[in-house]
Amino acid sequence: MLQLPLRVHLLSSRLGPIDATLDDAQVEALIGRVNEIWSQADIVWEIESITRESAEAEDQVEATLLAGTPLSGGLIAAILPRGRLFAGGWDAFIVRDLASAGAAPGVFFPTVPAVVSSEVDPAGLDDPGRILAHELGHSLTLPHVACTAAGNLMAPSCNSQDRTRLSAGQLDQARRQAQTGGPASS
Repeated sequence: MLQLPLRVHLLSSRLGPIDATLDDAQVEALIGRVNEIWSQADIVWEIESITRESAEAEDQVEATLLAGTPLSGGLIAAILPRGRLFAGGWDAFIVRDLASAGAAPGVFFPTVPAVVSSEVDPAGLDDPGRILAHELGHSLTLPHVACTAAGNLMAPSCNSQDRTRLSAGQLDQARRQAQTGGPASS
């Protein structure tokens, strides 16, 4: 079993889509769901700490939202405070709801490196634990794959029965990156 340390950053903001509302027990439940999914790879994400931090670039985000423009990847990256990144493992920033701001519900930034994931899906179409597990998959070098009837964790917007499955090749690839002790970075 590979145990991967994860620092969870809950972002606070005056802006509803960014302001995370989870408490520690809810974060633990979220990571529990992520661990259910990643158990197929014999990977366990261990919470190293839970931090609460203020989002950066709020004025830019607010102007973008008021203009009715979807949040870009660059603007999402700009909200991430970088002062408490975890050099010894993985970082996951939790926000309230990126989808309501016109963005994907999660993203991995290899340049940071960190994952950003929404705590809710207002449309009720996705499980926040699956979203975070998907983004952590990107941090383990897994790219998007096409949706098939069998389903796959790395298939975005896939409505198949099993949206958490990984192929044997994906499991091997993810484990190789996990063994490096940190996320993929550019």
